[in-house]
Amino acid sequence: EIGQKLTLVKMNLQLLQRDENQGAAEGQVRETLKLADQALQKVRDVSLDLRPSMLDDLGLVSALRWYADRHAQRSGVALSFNAADVAQQRISRDVATSCFRIAQEVLTNVARHARARSVWIDLTAPGTELRCTIRDDGVGFDVAHARHCALRGRSLGVLSMQERAELVGGAVDIVSAPGNGTEVRVRFPL
Repeated sequence: EIGQKLTLVKMNLQLLQRDENQGAAEGQVRETLKLADQALQKVRDVSLDLRPSMLDDLGLVSALRWYADRHAQRSGVALSFNAADVAQQRISRDVATSCFRIAQEVLTNVARHARARSVWIDLTAPGTELRCTIRDDGVGFDVAHARHCALRGRSLGVLSMQERAELVGGAVDIVSAPGNGTEVRVRFPL
């Protein structure tokens, strides 16, 4: 989306260079400024979504709650967030980043594909593990088929979640079936 907007900005500016009709140029300038504003806002959103400063400043629970609330507002889903027993000081920076980014991927997939009305996020830390479970009441999907497509390079979401978790010693388990919603369970060592 950012690339498309910037391409349009470039094309409009090139047209302005060649256009001697000032009336047309004025409209193109307005449109180009609007596209530039949209592209800049998208860049800001992407940078916030990748690693918000809240993850460093306030920790995983607050950052994940902020992101989930933001997602719920944008997508219109009802959200339940529970992280009552998670002690911030036990979560390493790498595990927090991995958990946050996997949750981003799951919530993005919910918004794009699930047609869910509700999403439940449970963050727990029993014993020596951090567990993040994200469940939705959406349309579900065939997990084996999604993995097969991912291995063929057609969809990278499932693989990227798995790789992110494995990089810090964690694991991802996805339970879903067409018509039955989806539950993504992620475990990380503490």
